[in-house]
Formats: sequence, C-alpha cells, structure tokens
Amino acid sequence: MKALRSYGFSLLLVLSLAAGVVIGRVSPSSARALRPIGDLFLNLIFMIIVPLVFFTIASSIANSGSTKKLSRISSTMLAVFLLTSAVSAFGALGFFVLFRPEAGVGLAMPAAAAVEAPTLLAQIVKAFTANDFPELISRRAMLPLIVFSAAVGIATLQLKERGEPFARVLASGAAVFMRLIDFVMYVAPVGLLAFFAATIVDTGAQLAGAYVRVFVVYYAFAALYFVVGFTAYAFAAGGWPCARRFWANMLPPSLTALGTCSSMATLPLNMEAVAKMGVPDEIADVVVPVGTAIQKDGSVIGGVAKVLFAMSLFHQPLTPGRLVLAALVGILVGVVMGAIPSGGMMGELLILSIFGLPAETLPLLAIISVIIDPAATLLNATCHNVAALLVTRRLDGNIWRDGAALQSPPTLSQPGVQP
Repeated sequence: MKALRSYGFSLLLVLSLAAGVVIGRVSPSSARALRPIGDLFLNLIFMIIVPLVFFTIASSIANSGSTKKLSRISSTMLAVFLLTSAVSAFGALGFFVLFRPEAGVGLAMPAAAAVEAPTLLAQIVKAFTANDFPELISRRAMLPLIVFSAAVGIATLQLKERGEPFARVLASGAAVFMRLIDFVMYVAPVGLLAFFAATIVDTGAQLAGAYVRVFVVYYAFAALYFVVGFTAYAFAAGGWPCARRFWANMLPPSLTALGTCSSMATLPLNMEAVAKMGVPDEIADVVVPVGTAIQKDGSVIGGVAKVLFAMSLFHQPLTPGRLVLAALVGILVGVVMGAIPSGGMMGELLILSIFGLPAETLPLLAIISVIIDPAATLLNATCHNVAALLVTRRLDGNIWRDGAALQSPPTLSQPGVQP
C-alpha cells in the first residue's frame, strides 16, 4: 500500500501512455478524434507556463538575498550546462562516426521553396530578444522571456528596501501559478492518453526509408546517455545515495516528456522531482526554468546527427576540423531549439547558415526532427534535473552522503546539512 501511494500517479501515467499506444495502433480514427482532448491538456499548461516562468525566475532572483549568491548560482549553472552539452555533443559525434547513421544516404534533393538563412548574429539576436512586449509574453519566445524575467529580478534585488514590496508580489505570483499547475495535472492521465494516441498515428509513417538508420542509432545513443550518462552525473553529484534518489523521482517527468514531446509541459513535474531529490528551492527555481530554454542535450545530439547527415548528402569529407565544428554547431542548435513540440526550425536554419547549405536541405533535416522528437524531448526535458544536482553539489557540498534521507530540501545558508 505504501508503494501504491508513492507510485500510484506514476503507474496511472504508464497505463495512460500504454492505452494511447493501443488506441493509436488499433483505431487511428479514434486516436485522431481524441486529439482535441490532448490539445486541451497542453493548452492549459501553455496558458500557465509564461507567467509561471516569469514569476519563478524573477522571484527567485529578487528574493535571493544578495547578488553574490545569485552570481554563484548563475555561474555554476552555466558551467554545468556547458559541461553536459559538450559531453553529449562530442559523445554523440564519436558514436555516430563509429556507426555512421548517415552512410548510404543518397536521396535526390526535392524542389522546395527558397528559405533565406539568416546570419549567425541574426540568429542570436532573434533567439535572445523580442522586438515588442506582446511578442515577449509568449511560449515561443522563452529565451527573451527568461532574459526579461532575470532582468526584473536583478532590478528588484538591487533596489533593496524599495524593491521588497514587489519581491513579495513576485513570490506570491510564483506560488499561485505553481498551484494552478497542480490543478491542471489532475487531468494529466486523460490528456496524455489522448495526445499520445494521436502522436502514434501522426509519426508512424515517418519511420521508414533512409531515416531508419538515423532513428536506430540516435535512439541507441539517447538511451545510453539517458541511463549511463545521467547516472554518472548523479553519482558525481553525491555518490550512489544521490543516484538512487535521482532515479526514484524520474518516472513522472520522463513519462510526461515522452507523452507530450514538450519540455515546457514537463517543467512543473521537474520542479517537483528536484525538490524530492534534495535540491534547494533557490537553485531549482533558477536552474530548471532556465535549463528548459537553453540546456537541451537531446537537441544537441540531434544537431550533430543532422550536420553529419547533411554533410553526407553533399559528399563532404569528415575532416577533423569539420567534425569539431559539427559538435560545436550541435551545441548551438541545442540553444536555439524551441522548447515546444516540433520546434526545431530555428536549429535547422542555423545549420544551413553555418555550413552554407541550399534551402532544399531544410525539409530533409526537418524529417529527422520528427523521428527523433520523443527521445530528444526526453533528454531535453530531464537533463536539467542532473544539472540541478551538480550545481547543488558545487555550492552545497555532498548533502546526500551516508545515504541519509532528507526530510526537506536544504538551503544555501545551510551547506552540507544532515537532516
């Protein structure tokens, strides 16, 4: 009964996804008819995500107590993001070169509408800024929203006494929208069933032809990175006690990521999971939302696969310089990919721009985005959790030593506290 109480909701999600698979395979027409219910579930989450991200980031910074503490969290967070992105990019590069998922691809280039590939600087400007405030408050502008939220939090923090009333408003807003997310999650089993059933129908026909090898090799490396890589990160953060606590709380966010193919839809469950893992609130409230927008190890791996695939189409030799560039571009693709389902257009345009590829390459890369989307989203949506553990280890010490179970998350003012 204790296990059932602890994992009852997770088991319900598993049964919902399994039912979605059965409906999608047995009755495609019924699966398509259920699509609006899945869309309703996602729409409810997306309606709340923008204010949730704004209030949690701005509130966390405004109430951090000092700019020195904020600087410690931010610098450590960015270093960890860069570390995991580099490991995933160069690890994928070695794996793909070994198994050559792009080898033998010789598809004729179809006619496609011309697409003007923007410059790298233009990509960066568009990724981090919006040209008007209404465009800022949109889930399609998550990086600009995060920049704005952080700026609001910093301004509030620097005003000290004059900013305290607004800091309390931000904290209250964060609590309110987290509670709204709890309400939405009550309908998660039905919503995930409907969305996953329709997704099975939509993507099933894409898994064929020249892309099968890309699919198999990508999913093989994604599974290896998810199990071995994440375990290694969690072990580095706090040994086997930390690794066990990490995996004990990973099922709900992992299943939600697989079922929705949306990092943003998984964000609330990640916030709950890292709290149970022992990550302090002031770290979780910054690392997880920011990581949702800029730490996407699955997209980094996908970016490397797309670059190698495109290079093989034009018979470009895999010189050491180009291989390193492929890994670096993969990291950039992971930053500009949108944290919404099938939001990879910016990443593909970035690849075209850097490698000078013709516009006709775009639809070929877009197909890869579709077939790797579930596994990529699984990594994108959950890599922030191991990042939060690593940041906690760097700032708080080994809070998981001796296998002790935390009764409540520690705080930065209590480094290394044993419960």
